[in-house]
Order: sequence, then C-alpha cells, then structure tokens
Amino acid sequence: MLQLRLDCPPDGDGATAPQDAPARPAAADDDHAKVKQSAAEWTEALVGEMASAASMDDARRRAAKILEAFGGAVCTPAGHVLADKDRELANIRRQNSILKKAVLLQHRRHVEDEEKGRELQGQVAQHREQVRQLEADKYVLSMHLRNAGGGASMPGNFNPEVF
Repeated sequence: MLQLRLDCPPDGDGATAPQDAPARPAAADDDHAKVKQSAAEWTEALVGEMASAASMDDARRRAAKILEAFGGAVCTPAGHVLADKDRELANIRRQNSILKKAVLLQHRRHVEDEEKGRELQGQVAQHREQVRQLEADKYVLSMHLRNAGGGASMPGNFNPEVF
C-alpha cells in the first residue's frame, strides 16, 4: 500500500513546522475562512484530477502532485506564523535579558543602600556614645569647678555686680 507523508519543506533558515501543529494558523478568523473556502477548492481539484486519470499509476501521480501543492499551500502560512513566532520569541528574550539586568542593578543598589544604612547606624551609635561621654566629662568638670571655687561662679573676690 502507498504511504504518503505531508512534510513542510524547510524554510530558508532550516526550521520546519512542528508535526503536531494545527493545519491552520491560529492568527485570525479570516485565515480559517480562507482554509474552509479553499478546502472545497482543493476537494474539487483532487476529484477532478482523479476523474481524469487514465490509470492507477496516473491517479497516483496526480494525487501526489495535488498533495504536494496542498502541502505547499498549508506550509507557507505556517512558515510565516513560525517566523513571526521566532521574531516574537527573540524580542521576548531580549526584553527578558534587559529586565534581568535591571533587577540585578536594583539588587546591587539595594545591597549598597543597606550597607550605607548600617554604616550610618554605626556612626550614630558612635556619636551618641561620644555625646554621652562628653556630657559625663562636662558634669565631672563642673563638679571640680564648683568644689574648687567654693560655689562661686568666678574665682577671686570680685564684686558680683561688675561682672
């Protein structure tokens, strides 16, 4: 028995349509209408060729010719859809790469900001400790001054109204 395979010829880039892909592109309803309209035309062409065949070998040749033409008619739109999808995929991959770089850059900035925040927190703690130490030194010095001066604000026997 004769077995026929309907394979799409390779495109210019060597890609072929997937084996389990639908016969019509899922792009638009008008494409589906064209396929339905052309189905009747293909049927008529096949029946006409078979009816005019003189022998079984002639019928096989005519059927092979019709099937090759049908395969070309089906594969050409599928090839265009495949090329469009390849371009879409390349564009999505490029956008994905850009987004990955942006996320990486934001992550680095976030890490740097956290590091700067920790540095500033450390500096704030150091300054608070320094302020506490200076206040303690000020208190000690004021106590020494008070004890040394006998409670007067200025040492010596001065008229307080002059100063």
